[in-house]
Amino acid sequence: MRILVTGAGGTLGRALAPALAREGHEPVLFDVRPFDTPYRLIEGDIRRLEDVRRAMEGVEFVVHGAAIHGIHLRDHTPQQFYELNLTGSFNTWEAAAEAGVTGLVFSSTMGVYGDSRRPRRDDAVVALDEDVPLLPGDIYALTKVAGEELCRYYGRRHAIPSIALRYGMFVPEPFFRYGIRLLYGGVDTDDVVASVIAAVHALASGGVQWDAFNVESVVPFTVEDGPGLRSDPLAVVDRYWPGAAQLLRDRGVEELQPIQEFYPMDAAEQRLGFRPSCNFDQWLEELRSRPEERADKPTPWP
Repeated sequence: MRILVTGAGGTLGRALAPALAREGHEPVLFDVRPFDTPYRLIEGDIRRLEDVRRAMEGVEFVVHGAAIHGIHLRDHTPQQFYELNLTGSFNTWEAAAEAGVTGLVFSSTMGVYGDSRRPRRDDAVVALDEDVPLLPGDIYALTKVAGEELCRYYGRRHAIPSIALRYGMFVPEPFFRYGIRLLYGGVDTDDVVASVIAAVHALASGGVQWDAFNVESVVPFTVEDGPGLRSDPLAVVDRYWPGAAQLLRDRGVEELQPIQEFYPMDAAEQRLGFRPSCNFDQWLEELRSRPEERADKPTPWP
């Protein structure tokens, strides 16, 4: 299929394009700025419908990733978020409907859960599965909730199926910080790419009209772990991964910040056939093989 990737110059788009090509698809990349790529690149502004229409010509499928992200909340205004994230999503759907595309994967975020992420007690954790109410707490999350609703609307209006993927944190980080982040809703970029490929396959097979899935690293935590995850997460980590606490202490970790929530991945595995493969246990094994790696501060996340 010819697949349009919006926001293709970002972390996801740059990793996704070659993966799509390996799957036998033809990636068409759309971004506001030029960048080096062996694939067809169309420059344009997602906020301009005519630009998006031009990029959508001959396209069969869309992966919509163009957005201002949560890390930019401090240096972008709510209006900028609205114009790029919401107007951009509207333009993408309008052009997709006009072009008669057969499916769309929408890049959403763990942030859509918002206030649902707050435990009700000091000794509790929240299991944020896909049925938890979406209560966005900032403009970025609000634009993503609205974007998911656009998916539902265009599915009803134009019978175009779509899947929203609620990504965890995957901006590039140093090795040690990246690994600890996997305990707090982080996810490896390779797993994000794999989730998109799985969503494309599911939509192309005709088995999905609309769905939304968490895309975070797999952790073994349960709500019964709440008291330990809030008071001494390092001890809980050691219970699930024996020897991890001593290894982390040897590498300069004195403590871990309380863990307040985790993201079950059951729905993605059962309905999408996707399970992340780059999880905390794999990172621990790599850490053991890299004796030079040490935490840059005694509490390495956030």
